[in-house]
Parts: sequence; structure tokens; C-alpha cells
Amino acid sequence: MNKLLSSGALALLAAAPLTQAHAQSSVTLYGVVDTSLTRADNGNNGLWRLDSGAGWGSRLGFRGTEDLGGGLKANFVLEQGFDVSTGTLQQGGATFGRAAWLGLSGADWEARVGRQLSPMALSLLAVDPGVGNYWGNLQSTGIGSNSPNSVAGDAGHQATARINNSLLGRWTTGALTARLMLAPGESASPKGAGNYHGGSLTYQDSQWVATLGYSRFRQYAKDIPVTANADWQNELTFAASYNFGPVRLASGYYRFDPSEQNKVITATTLLKSESVWVGGTIPVNNGQILLQVIRAKSHRTAGVADGTATILGATYEHFLSKRTVVYVSGGIVKNNDTSNIALVGSTAAVAAAGLGADPKAVSFGIRHSF
Repeated sequence: MNKLLSSGALALLAAAPLTQAHAQSSVTLYGVVDTSLTRADNGNNGLWRLDSGAGWGSRLGFRGTEDLGGGLKANFVLEQGFDVSTGTLQQGGATFGRAAWLGLSGADWEARVGRQLSPMALSLLAVDPGVGNYWGNLQSTGIGSNSPNSVAGDAGHQATARINNSLLGRWTTGALTARLMLAPGESASPKGAGNYHGGSLTYQDSQWVATLGYSRFRQYAKDIPVTANADWQNELTFAASYNFGPVRLASGYYRFDPSEQNKVITATTLLKSESVWVGGTIPVNNGQILLQVIRAKSHRTAGVADGTATILGATYEHFLSKRTVVYVSGGIVKNNDTSNIALVGSTAAVAAAGLGADPKAVSFGIRHSF
């Protein structure tokens, strides 16, 4: 199960240009290799396995920029995810499934086109202690799986975390950043399926991060009959974090309201999902502790009890250097009898054996960034 990636975390890394054509143009090769020994249990059976992406999603990327003069720059990113344990591509096998975009930027604005993280995903990453990584991160809200039947190349692939065929605009003034994204679903049948628009507003200073995100999008083509009229769906989040100095605390809310149109309603049909969370980051010597508790609710049809789950995640990172980290990460999902929420890491996951099963995992891993 490949979901939300942690592309926002790479902004914290410094990397030297691989090649430099001249003083105003450069291309950087960068990447992450993450692997761990994991004890995973789906609530019915347990096993030892070698994971890639229990911590960070392993990736190889190319980032380029050219100074066009007058403060104008051309930029691109091509980034693929891969499984260290098998050498295969992730994100459904897409060549650059994590990111593939080209754009222009100025001092306080940017415009991009391609496959990229949505404003909603960037809002969640801004307040997630693990920045979308490790067991029990905010991918547990369900973002990234809002088109369950889509595969690589489809408009709904990993929606609404990453959006295909998208145009993103960003404007920054002082501590305030606004983002707006538009994307045609590029579906002739059903007409309009996957059409997407969303935006976010984020305030960030040395202590506070406060963010609000909203998306509206039509049902994706792979999830409804060809002859259907794709109905509108929406998602919302608002969250904040505060840095107290030794501890950073975060809390927030996420809601996904799908359409019931074009579906056969059963006892397990999701009518709406809601998540609230509290998380924290605690520095300790040459490392840090990441903690998070998420309470999730899955609304069911009349006469069926709503599904509820409590997701717990705890991680310790120890920095051997600026680029090499060893970690221990663990998590568990406590599902009630009508819930089957999976435990997710960055790209690794442990599915629940069935309704009421409690997936759990602990990983002993190492990560190197270059």
C-alpha cells in the first residue's frame, strides 16, 4: 500500500549539485535509502519481514533550477520511489510516481504543472511530527486512498495526496503562504470524473504553524460505472503546532466526505470519515522522539455501528551523522468491530486481517540520505 510520501521532509536536506552547466543553472541528484527489520502482525498472524519505507520512503530524484534573470527561475523535479528489499518501483510502478513537475518561480510566488503533492497533503505534512513518515503518521487519515480502484497512470492514483495533471500556484507574503491547485480529471467517460480543485492557507513563524486546507473533487473514473454521472466529494483539514522549545506539540482535524451516488451501499460502505490527533516531537541528545495518537471514525449506513479506531505511533531516531539515521518505530491500530483501518508507515503498511482486527508493527531500521 503506497500512500502519502514524505517529499516535504526533503526540504530539510542540503545537497550539492551533481552537475553545473554554468553559474545560473544546476541539476541535483538526491535520494533516500531506508530499510528495516520489522515484526508485523495483522491482528491474526505475525511474521518477520524486511521493509522498505517503514521509516522514510526510499527514492531517487533529480531537481533542477535555472536563473532566468530578474528574479525569475525555471524549476523541475522528477522523483521515483523504490523498494530496497526487491529493487522494484513503488507508487504502482510509475517511473516518477512520487513527483514529476516543471514550473516557474519568483521571489514570492511559484507555478508548477505535473504530478505533485496537493495543498491538502502539504497542510498535513506541516503538522505531522514524522512529516508523513514512520508507523502511525497522518496517512492514517486516509488521504492517498480516496480512489481505491485507481492504478498508476490513472487520474485517481494516490489521490488526493498526489494529483496527476495538476496546476499548482503558490503565493507567499511574510509568514503566510497560500496555495491553489486545479486538475482536470481528463476523463471522457464518465465525463468530468476526477476533476479537482483545492487550496490551503498556512501561517508559519519560528514557533507557530497553523494551516487550513480544503479540496473538492468528482468521483474518479475507476470507482464508478462508465455511464455514471460523477458526483462531487470534499475533504477538509485544520491543524496547528507550537514549538515550546524543548517540545513541539501538534493537533488537528481531517474530514473526508465521499458521495454515496453510483455506489451499492453495504454495511462496510464509508459514508464519511473523520480523524483528530495529537502529536509531539521531543529532542533528546543526538536524536528525537516522535509521538502521535489519532482517533478515527468511519461513518456507516443506518443500523450499523460506526467504525472507530485509535492509532498509536512512537519512534526514536538517533542521528549518526547529518545523513545517516538509525531508528526504532512502532505502532498499533485498535479497531472496533466495524473498523478495519490499516497501520501505515511511509510506504510500508500492515493491513488489518478483517473487521475488528488490530494491526501492529515494530521496526528496527536505518536510513541514509544523499
